[in-house]
Amino acid sequence: MPRTYHIITFGCQMNKNDSEHLAGQLEFEGCRPVDSPADANILVLNTCSVRDKAERRVYGQLENFNYLRRTQKLDQKIFLAGCMAACGQAEIKKRVPFLDGFLAVEEARRYPPRRADSPEAWVTIMQGCDNYCSYCVVPYARGRERSREAEDILAEIGQIDFSRRAVLFLLGQNVNSYAGKFQGQKISFPRLLELVLQTCGAVPKLAFLTSHPKDMTDELIGTIAGNAKIDREIHLPIQHGNNRILRLMNRGYTREHYLGLLQKIRARVPGARISTDIIVGFPGETEAEFLETYELVRTAGFCRVNTAGFSPRRGTAAARLTPLAQGVVGERLRMLNSLINSLKLLDK
Repeated sequence: MPRTYHIITFGCQMNKNDSEHLAGQLEFEGCRPVDSPADANILVLNTCSVRDKAERRVYGQLENFNYLRRTQKLDQKIFLAGCMAACGQAEIKKRVPFLDGFLAVEEARRYPPRRADSPEAWVTIMQGCDNYCSYCVVPYARGRERSREAEDILAEIGQIDFSRRAVLFLLGQNVNSYAGKFQGQKISFPRLLELVLQTCGAVPKLAFLTSHPKDMTDELIGTIAGNAKIDREIHLPIQHGNNRILRLMNRGYTREHYLGLLQKIRARVPGARISTDIIVGFPGETEAEFLETYELVRTAGFCRVNTAGFSPRRGTAAARLTPLAQGVVGERLRMLNSLINSLKLLDK
């Protein structure tokens, strides 16, 4: 009988796409999927390390699955993949010695994905990040920016059955810094969007995640405005509303620049909707600086806001700063989330 597998995915859409490739690799090797973790000979946890809470969830799940494996005498091996596996294997082995090993997502990307049954299709166009925001572990977990060749991206999109899918997402840690090649020539992200729409006519709607405000160019805004198939919701994380904190975060823009982008996008893209991310309680954040973020959220006209309390990530610059008291962070987060709830801007 063929071996069976089950994959549990934590985190972002890119992790979901990575899990599709992990599934593709396992099926190439003769495994078949099962719906229940208990029925799987191979159990894979594809992990996220953006925040400490995400890692604690993974460790909790690992302990639970190992308990079930031991008490029910399951013929099962447990593997870890994703960002946790990429930047902390020695510590993980020490903490959960029962783990059977790690799976490399980069290796899995050599295999065609087994697409999830979802109205969304995901295609990763680039990996890594060169921005080194002071709070973010992504450059350490995913490495420096690496853009795929446009021909490779177009070929993958061409294999997708869009008859039951509503939208195609192009994915990257910072998609608008895409710098791949087409026919041997380096192209921009706006040019890639145009190529997808010109070449892949079956795509019903085109969206992308995630954009960095410092790389949101006039060319990209114009491309969105000129193509009705490109989704009008643009996810543009500001992270904070105070310029001093933005500098400490190493974000590369100011509050004024960001608000100018919103004005420009709304003027050129009819029906544009802007969603964003906010970090509350960054080290050294004063009450007045937090209130600048609060006021920005209240007045900027976002369609959706995702929030999180600051979570120190080992190896990042911000982890060396003196953190605020957790009670202060929690109270500010509750205050901001109460505003977001009243404005009906909760993530759906």
